[in-house]
Amino acid sequence: MTKPVVAHPGRGIRVESVRLVQHTGEIDEYTFHSGMLNIITGVRNSSKTTTLKAIDYCLGDRDSPRDALTTAVAEKYVEISTDLTLNGTPHTLTRSLQHGHMNKVYIDGDGLNVDVFSGWILRELNWPDLQIPKGIVAESANQLTPLSFRNTLRHIYRNEDSWTDFANKEAEFIRRAVVSQLLGFARVKYSNKDFHIAQAKKRLAEAQAVEREVQESTLQAVTAISERLSIPVARSLEQVAAARDAVRAELDTAYEQRRQLTADINSMVHGGHESAGAGYDTTLTTDYEDTSRRLQRALDEVAGFDQLHDEHKQSAQTVTAEIGRMQRLITSIDLFDALPVRLCPACEQSVDPRRPHDDDACYLCNQPVNDDQRQRRAQVEIRSLESELADLQDVIVRTASDLQAAHERRTHLEQQQAELARRINNERAAQLAPFMTALEDLAGNIAQLEQKMTTFPAIEEILQRRVEAGQTVASAQQALDNIAEAQPPHQAVGLSPADRCALFADRMNSFLQNYRGRGWVKGNITISDSDLTFYVGTRPWNQILGAELRVLFFLAYSYATLFLANDLDEECAFPGFLMLDNPYQQGIDAGVIKSVLQDLGEAAQATGTQVITTQALSESLRTKNVRHIEMPQVYEAN
Repeated sequence: MTKPVVAHPGRGIRVESVRLVQHTGEIDEYTFHSGMLNIITGVRNSSKTTTLKAIDYCLGDRDSPRDALTTAVAEKYVEISTDLTLNGTPHTLTRSLQHGHMNKVYIDGDGLNVDVFSGWILRELNWPDLQIPKGIVAESANQLTPLSFRNTLRHIYRNEDSWTDFANKEAEFIRRAVVSQLLGFARVKYSNKDFHIAQAKKRLAEAQAVEREVQESTLQAVTAISERLSIPVARSLEQVAAARDAVRAELDTAYEQRRQLTADINSMVHGGHESAGAGYDTTLTTDYEDTSRRLQRALDEVAGFDQLHDEHKQSAQTVTAEIGRMQRLITSIDLFDALPVRLCPACEQSVDPRRPHDDDACYLCNQPVNDDQRQRRAQVEIRSLESELADLQDVIVRTASDLQAAHERRTHLEQQQAELARRINNERAAQLAPFMTALEDLAGNIAQLEQKMTTFPAIEEILQRRVEAGQTVASAQQALDNIAEAQPPHQAVGLSPADRCALFADRMNSFLQNYRGRGWVKGNITISDSDLTFYVGTRPWNQILGAELRVLFFLAYSYATLFLANDLDEECAFPGFLMLDNPYQQGIDAGVIKSVLQDLGEAAQATGTQVITTQALSESLRTKNVRHIEMPQVYEAN
């Protein structure tokens, strides 16, 4: 049984007017009344449907103006706006048809992006703003999607494409969500606990699969590394730390052994007698040092004699050159003595050798001249130089002999030093051989230990993946437990879902009762509260109803939404208005539709709601709860 009718004039949506502003500034405005049936009438292409589309566009349609309103309207007008009330609060919604402003809804002058308009109007209407699983079965859905205002609007704005289905191109999971929202139990139904539990189980299963793969792969990798380096197979970070400490201790011991051995070798190499082994001749080092000193002195002597020999040779060459010069002087005296002088070297006056002069005097200066005096002087000088040259040659011979002896001493000392060095090296090599073997063994052991040390960070990184995988599993399990134990955010209020479905079905049946025998079948409508399937008799509505009956079915559905506030409670999404575009559909009898519209007008009057419909037929209803709005213009069809 349905409850008595009570008017709810303020709750829900009421459209008061729609305005279309032309480029010239002219305004086409149409007003609508609440509590009655508003019928938009006019001939074909007179913008009846466009008027409904204009209201719909102001309510957040995301399409372009051309797609939403047709090209003719988009080109003729620059702006459309709708005055309406939301739960009794007046608002003006405006949409610009010009580029740059099409993606906004202007609410009382303030621009709001179309993408967020749904959230705003849901809050204004006090309808739940929900996220619903994107799929019929919540457990198998992969994501949540918003249940928008536009989803519900498609159930109360029935355009020409949705007279045979709940809404044009609507997914089944959205239909169920919209019906549950209209009936007032969507908050409880879509707490999405089942969805979140299913998602948490998926994440847990994925984490467990990753953990199994990591456990197997890391064990194989660590085992291969450990066997190659001959270290214990570590299965945890603690075991890696223990193995590292053991290897570090071995490495420190090897470093200390190498340091001690190196110290012993350095002491021996530098001649430390205390570290000399048995059989080592300590006099060799003394002899080597003495020989080295004597060799240095021999080298100094060779250098000194070599420099002295060069200097004596240079002196001898100088004396020889002087002797040659003296000999050339004597020759030049004989040569130039007979040459007449014809030009004075001082004043460049001509000199005549035939001028009168004494035979024993110079014909230039008239001084007495002895022809042999210059030659005797040069010869004396030559004899002196030859004596000096003989002395120098004697010195050169003695110096060469001393230089040769110094060379021989140097060669002898070099050979002696080389022999001593060879003996020292042989004896030291014999003594160092055991040390070198031990040092090589230590170097190899240290290299192996250091290689082991470098692998521990890699092993830790591999094992860290196991730790992280385990932590991820634990975190996923904890998240699942928290979701399973959490209380739903919304508890059931008032009527149960089954009672709500029954009341809504009763209201549809009370409407259809008047049309039994006038096109409707005998079966009553019931609604399953589990999946919100509408049954006619025992079969789902879409399996038993043909096209004409579907029109009646959705008219009954629309009729029942007008009584939601009366039949249910504050939890229901009470729309408060309907928009029906051309209910004359699928060949249904015009008289039936006229009767239906009369019933809708009476329902609107009784509930204080609003119904806006279009009608192309000339026949009109003339009652007090029906208002006719004539369309004055005709547009060319596109």
